[in-house]
Amino acid sequence: MGAWDLPSSSGVCDDVAVARTDPHPADQHPTHHGVDPDREPSADWGWHGTFPRAGPIAGWFTAFALFAMLIGNQRSHVEDVYLIGLGTLLVVMLIASHLKARKARRR
Repeated sequence: MGAWDLPSSSGVCDDVAVARTDPHPADQHPTHHGVDPDREPSADWGWHGTFPRAGPIAGWFTAFALFAMLIGNQRSHVEDVYLIGLGTLLVVMLIASHLKARKARRR
């Protein structure tokens, strides 16, 4: 038997109980608000949420930062075109998202 050969016994330790890979079978897992803890382990210890206001706040901050970058020492205004275009696109997306959420709340 070489140095890398495994013993011919069926288990690693015959005299010691070895834990199973999954101590909780799939049929015993409770779902937390429709979330399977196997797929989302954080749901098992209580955290499975979102930050509904963080996205729009970050979006408006980014749009403001894009428009604030217009103030600068650019000699050519190619950057300004991109800043205005991206900032405007972001503002339109934020307004559309707000209107969509408002419409969904009314239903």
